[in-house]
Amino acid sequence: MKTIGVKIYFWTNDLPERVGVKKEEIPFWEGGQVYLEANADKGIESQNIIFNSMEELPSKIKILLAKAKLVGVRNFGDEIRASKRNAKKQLQ
Repeated sequence: MKTIGVKIYFWTNDLPERVGVKKEEIPFWEGGQVYLEANADKGIESQNIIFNSMEELPSKIKILLAKAKLVGVRNFGDEIRASKRNAKKQLQ
């Protein structure tokens, strides 16, 4: 598999089934867990981390990925082109 899966689960325990004026909305707690899926091809083991509010999600995702020794890469193509240019300069 060539992906890294992150799932977000929100707690729903001890809440009414429906809320709101017309009882049309389904409630959930703003806390839950972020779950990193295992990926044997990449050597990634499943892990999870608890969060208490939706504002914590970006930082908790970063912490979870860092614990798994994963690092995000931006503009990978630019990095490859730059390294090729640098290698040519060193040959000259």
